[in-house]
Amino acid sequence: MKNITITFIFIFIVSNLFSQGTTWEKVYNLLETNCASCHISGHESGLVLEGDISDVYDNLYNVTAYNTTAADKNYKVVMPGDPYKSFLFSKINNDLAIDVHLSAGEGAPCPQGADPLNNKEIELMRQWIIYGAKEFGDNVDDSLITEFYDNAGIQSVPSPPAAPAEADGFQIHYGPFFLWPEDENEYWSKFSTDIATDLEVKKLDVVMGDYSHHYIIYKYDADAITYFLNPFGLRESDPEFMGVSLVTANQYTATIELPEKTAFKWPAETKLDLNSHYINYSADKVLACEVYVNVYTQAAGTAIHEMYSELPANTDIFIPNDNAPHTFDQTERDPGNEENIFLWGITSHTHKYGDDYDVYLRTHDGDRGEKIFDASCGISNGVPGCDDEIYDYQHPPIRYWDTFLPIVAEDGIIHEATFINDGPVDVSFGLTSDDEMMVLIYFFIDDTTGLNLPAGIHDAPEINKSISVYPNPAQDAFYISIQDITVFKEDRVQVEMIDINGKSRYSENAVQSDNIIYMRRNNVPSGIYLLRISDTMGNIATQKIIFD
Repeated sequence: MKNITITFIFIFIVSNLFSQGTTWEKVYNLLETNCASCHISGHESGLVLEGDISDVYDNLYNVTAYNTTAADKNYKVVMPGDPYKSFLFSKINNDLAIDVHLSAGEGAPCPQGADPLNNKEIELMRQWIIYGAKEFGDNVDDSLITEFYDNAGIQSVPSPPAAPAEADGFQIHYGPFFLWPEDENEYWSKFSTDIATDLEVKKLDVVMGDYSHHYIIYKYDADAITYFLNPFGLRESDPEFMGVSLVTANQYTATIELPEKTAFKWPAETKLDLNSHYINYSADKVLACEVYVNVYTQAAGTAIHEMYSELPANTDIFIPNDNAPHTFDQTERDPGNEENIFLWGITSHTHKYGDDYDVYLRTHDGDRGEKIFDASCGISNGVPGCDDEIYDYQHPPIRYWDTFLPIVAEDGIIHEATFINDGPVDVSFGLTSDDEMMVLIYFFIDDTTGLNLPAGIHDAPEINKSISVYPNPAQDAFYISIQDITVFKEDRVQVEMIDINGKSRYSENAVQSDNIIYMRRNNVPSGIYLLRISDTMGNIATQKIIFD
């Protein structure tokens, strides 16, 4: 009986070592048990893990890796906030993170001559680093780690993408952080790109799990004080949105590939602020929340024009729980600036009570002009006028203009969102999924010189007054009247319908009879089109048509 009691006490003590003390104390105990006997003073690695807890911490935290190969990659022994630039994690990883491998010259995995750490121990080390490798405080919930590995938790990205070739770019690996079933959290984390020279970013592949609410990349302004004030590692505190500018925002896995001769411009040592929000919809499984971003770069000076992005938010929204529609609008403009900006892409963001989101050009008088985006038209990638309007707040469309849409900055745009709150309480603007948001995201350049763009509707030559179209707007059939009989020298002409992106949607040869051409819609979606009529002798006339 005495032996049984002693055995029980021993097991109890060992099982509780993993959950007692600060997170750093738990990590220190792992190192002392598994690594310190080798890493003594004078060890060939240069890393000393013997000594008291504060000395060992000072030998790890933000210290340049002693291994020259790792140091050449800007690795630290422990890079606070980033295990994937932490040489200590690379050495003990044991394939837990499948994108982490020791390179030639970085030595053998550790601990050498002994069994590797188990997954829960390795994960504790990784989580300590992800949360900032803090010396004090119990920053990591190790019961989450235990539950995930003991009960087959959910991997948000079970098959991560391969990183770009070193000459083509680099990969950002965010997380994981863990969520209990039916829980959610949103974190920010500052990130150093470690790029040595000015570069241009031409493409971003963002891969996230199905339970991801969003992932946003911000870029710190040069010498932004907020970069130095924000701590390393995941932070939950509301962001200041000071000293940063938007790069891109994703609500699901997607690729953003910028138009030729345009790029985001990142100077050497660019610093980012990365924002991830996950919701665990599982009723019984812990979720590991991760995001991978492949950043594709090119030499500075390759692009002619810099791509800019903005994320305006209307925070002044209040939606009572009366199951009735409530609509809010906001104007985005630059008063006094009579220059054009050239819109490339636009999308929107609401939470679950969102019912519609529209964007209009603003007239010089302040009224709504042409509708340029309808988030309920996912079937037409946000082009207004679709036949089947369905608003999917989790997967809003992104509308792009291949030829860019010129907008007078002083006039600007008006964005408008409608909400229907059928929930238990009133809601207003906030960061959780139980709050609401009204956010617009758009990309633009400030000049198109040198891009050699095809003609779209908005940059087409002046409409030819020698022809007219009726009825206009049209439902299906319509007529083209050639008012100036000297325009075309032949009876047979080609009629082409061009959408607002400059893409040909339909073309056919037609015969004019008494200077009239009869045409049908041919199933093109509702919207605005440019009719281009031409003959074999090079005579051309154009006119707009609207299909309801």
